[in-house]
Amino acid sequence: MLVSDVIKTALAFLNRQDAADKITDGTYSSDAEVSKLITALMHCFNAVEDELARGFFPLANEETIVCAGGKMYYTSFAKSPYKILSLAKSGGQVEYTLYPTYIEVETGVYTVKYLYAPAPKALTDESDFPGYPIGERMLAYGIASEYCLIAGDVEAAESWESRYRAEIERFRPHEKAKGTIPSRYWI
Repeated sequence: MLVSDVIKTALAFLNRQDAADKITDGTYSSDAEVSKLITALMHCFNAVEDELARGFFPLANEETIVCAGGKMYYTSFAKSPYKILSLAKSGGQVEYTLYPTYIEVETGVYTVKYLYAPAPKALTDESDFPGYPIGERMLAYGIASEYCLIAGDVEAAESWESRYRAEIERFRPHEKAKGTIPSRYWI
């Protein structure tokens, strides 16, 4: 899913089809007001994508990393990890210690599973989300809400926020409370 498509959907929600058309034909940068609007919406996109990844729909990655010197720096990862799920060597889990900038572990080759934060995007980039369940509409609702809030239109921000939260709840996996008995269906 292209970031530009999500931004165009958000612009349609904000009744700015003129700006969306300028993205389509590539002339948005020639209009200072539209360029400023697109820049603001890009900041909103990055904030919404990060919120979804960290709070509701975690993005996971697994990769093989060579550790030399007993320190596996987070900068050596393909993505920006915020939570290490597992660290394995030759198929077995290993003990490790987390530090702010690295993982302390013995020298060797490891398979690391982790959750990551999406990198900031540009208009021409692809979203880290594949499109389902986090699609253009969910992201665009969040962007519209964020933009209205920073623009000072609190009423519109609340309206878009309620749609955004409803979309999240619609697709978010819900865990059943432990110890509850499922409902019975009486015939």
